[in-house]
Amino acid sequence: MRFIICILIFTACNLFSGVVMAESGSKALPTRVIWISGGLPGNYLIEGNWVWSNEVTRGGIGTHEEGITKGIESHLFRTDSIVRLSQDSKIIQYVNLDPENMPSGIMLKFFLNSDKEINIYWEGEDESFVALDEYITAWYMGFIPNPGRWIGLEINCAELDIEDDELAGMEFVVNNGRAWWGETIIINQYSSCLPEDQKPYEFNKETR
Repeated sequence: MRFIICILIFTACNLFSGVVMAESGSKALPTRVIWISGGLPGNYLIEGNWVWSNEVTRGGIGTHEEGITKGIESHLFRTDSIVRLSQDSKIIQYVNLDPENMPSGIMLKFFLNSDKEINIYWEGEDESFVALDEYITAWYMGFIPNPGRWIGLEINCAELDIEDDELAGMEFVVNNGRAWWGETIIINQYSSCLPEDQKPYEFNKETR
């Protein structure tokens, strides 16, 4: 009898500890974080020419750009409002490319608290960032999206070797043209919380 009671107590304790771990995990890594939406988070420092637009919006929310670029230009920020990432996290970045000033390539840079910098890019038929190859290591994400509509670019942390780190800033790079950048959303589970009309853009990934 005592043996059965001990088993029941042991089982109950295990179930309770599992619930506590699940709750603490969900608090540490919320399912969905809208990090940039119409403004920058927390106390931040910026570099480059930030232009906030209320004319080109996504769902009524303002976007950021830097005008029509000639050559490679960028704007970046760093903030104290960091977001924790795990290998299961996804970063969704919305972008709308100007069809009248179509860029030859776009790039995103992620600044992590571990002092790592992750560079990813999309380009057209011609190589847009070949001049940067000797200075940085960048992941080629595929062909540049079609212009004139909002696209959710999906970045899987596991595929970029990001694990248990913190996102502290980003840089938005455009080569020859204009891009409007929308919301930046972090999803911490693979069952996406995005509505059907906001599903991310599909692409193939390589490293260069």
